[in-house]
Amino acid sequence: MKKSRTTRITLFIISIFIVTACKLPLTIVPVNDTGDQGTNNTGNPTTQPLIEEIPTSQVVDPKPVGIKDGLGSLDSYQTTFILNSSDSKGAINKITEFTERSVVDKNTHSVITTVMFDPENDDEETNETMETYSIGLQTCTNSGDEWEFDTITDQEKEMRDIFSNLIDVIPLIENPTFVGEELVNGVITNHFQFKIEGIGDNSGSIATINSGDYWLAKDGQYIVKYHLLLQVRSAAEGTPDAEVGDIEASFELANINVPIVFTFPVDCHP
Repeated sequence: MKKSRTTRITLFIISIFIVTACKLPLTIVPVNDTGDQGTNNTGNPTTQPLIEEIPTSQVVDPKPVGIKDGLGSLDSYQTTFILNSSDSKGAINKITEFTERSVVDKNTHSVITTVMFDPENDDEETNETMETYSIGLQTCTNSGDEWEFDTITDQEKEMRDIFSNLIDVIPLIENPTFVGEELVNGVITNHFQFKIEGIGDNSGSIATINSGDYWLAKDGQYIVKYHLLLQVRSAAEGTPDAEVGDIEASFELANINVPIVFTFPVDCHP
C-alpha cells in the first residue's frame, strides 16, 4: 500500500509538468543540453527594489529561459514550488516541493508534500510526504515511517538523467509589463507583471482575481521568483449555483551557488 501511494504522488508530480496551460500555468519547451545569496525556505518573498532606475527607453527582455536550463547554469541552489487549488464544493489539492541540489556533483535532497480532499469521493483529507536523498548512485526514500535504500548502476543513472532532461518548463506568461529592477534573494532581477487572457471566452466564466508576477535574473534570464493567483467564477456574482475555483502557483529560487554537503539520514543504510 505504501508503494502504491508513493507512486500516486510521483505520478501527480509528473502530471503537473505535462498538463495543458488551461489547467496549470506551465508551458513545455525543448531543453538545451546544457555572490551574495539570500535564504528563503519559508516561501516568503525576499524582494527589495534597487535605488538605481532603468531608463524607460531601455528595452528589457521579458522572455525567460526554461527552468531546468536556468538551474543547470548554476553550481547549487534551493527551490520551492507550491501549487494550491480549491473550489467552492470543498475540493482541495495542495502540493509543495522543496529541492536542494548540487549541480556540480548532481546530488539532491527533496521533500514533496501533497494534501488532497474531494468531498464527493473522500471521507477525510489525505496528507502525504515523500523525502528523497540522491547521492552518487545511492538513494534513500521515505514515504511513510521507514527509509528505503537503493543503489543503481551507472547505466541506470545515465538513462534517468537523459529522461529528466527530455523536457523543460516555462510558467505561463502572457503580455508581461516591466515593473522595475529589484533585488530578490541576493540576485539582481527584472520584475514583470501579467494577467492571464482568454478566461471565459468559451465558458462565460469570470476571473475575479487575475494577478501574475515574475522576476528574471538580469544575468542569465532564469526565473528567480514566480507567482500566479487566479480566482474564476462560473457566472456573475450572485448567480445561483455559480461555482468558484482558486489556483495559486509559485516558484522561488534561493541559496544560489552556496555549497551544499549531503549526507544520508542515520536510519537509512543498505
